[in-house]
Amino acid sequence: MPVDQPPAADNLFEQPDDADEAALTTVLRIVPLGAAVLAGSAVALLVLGYVAIYLLVFLPRGIVG
Repeated sequence: MPVDQPPAADNLFEQPDDADEAALTTVLRIVPLGAAVLAGSAVALLVLGYVAIYLLVFLPRGIVG
């Protein structure tokens, strides 16, 4: 690296923001929806697993005692 050039990390924050406002609005509308779908799917799989264990393990044992 030449001595007269600053490191690349110094130039990272000096660059202007080239984000288009319409594109940014579109992305910010879509991304939270995807996160909610992913979280909802994970919760649904956990509930489905719990119900499967309940039906396949606990009910066949019957009344214990």
